[in-house]
Amino acid sequence: MDTGLSSLITGLVAGLGIGTVATAIAQHFLERRKVALESQRKDLEARYRVVILLMYAVLDFKGNEAAFRINRPDLKTRESVLDDLRAEWVNMILFASSATLGSLQAFIERPSHHTLVSAAQAMRSDLGRGDIEVKEGVLRERTEA
Repeated sequence: MDTGLSSLITGLVAGLGIGTVATAIAQHFLERRKVALESQRKDLEARYRVVILLMYAVLDFKGNEAAFRINRPDLKTRESVLDDLRAEWVNMILFASSATLGSLQAFIERPSHHTLVSAAQAMRSDLGRGDIEVKEGVLRERTEA
């Protein structure tokens, strides 16, 4: 066989081997990154679920009072739930978008169905989910302490 052709074939085989190894390494690191991002998204979703439930509890403290006595006995008043949301807001500085932080701040300052839905929409966006339509009046707003 011609040495030029032999060198070409040897070069192609070696090149394919190196390419395959490089592809496998790249795929490995991409998969690890994907798994890490999915884990972060799940953690973020869990935090946001807690925040949403606290926001709902602010709107309907009387309706959630029994659950608080069992699960969160430290939350005895509507104001204590708002204090907990303020602490969540501080923690969220580490991972939430500016839109989510701003909308949660608006809820803390003026709790309402509208500000809860705005915060939920911002959180959905952080999680990579699209907008949804939430009709007024679905949530009961009880602002008594």
